[in-house]
Amino acid sequence: MSQCDRCKKEIKTMMITSERPFDGGTLLVTGVPVQKCDCEEQVLLGDGALMAGYARLLANHNIIGRVTVTLDELHQKFKMQDFLPKSVNQS
Repeated sequence: MSQCDRCKKEIKTMMITSERPFDGGTLLVTGVPVQKCDCEEQVLLGDGALMAGYARLLANHNIIGRVTVTLDELHQKFKMQDFLPKSVNQS
């Protein structure tokens, strides 16, 4: 059992649905693993970046409304590098 240093409660790993607003709507990502205690909820950095990149993609393509996708589907179709800025000098 892992314990939080701040609140002294047990840190639990669970699956959540992450809701992210974007310009034009809301992205709901299901099946997101998090570590949670009474004071904090942590999503893996790579998962958070992937969800933020996808939300930005939806906004850039003028998608409107509520979009629901699983984290597994995002991992199957995209990599974090897909959402990084491309260098002007790349061939």
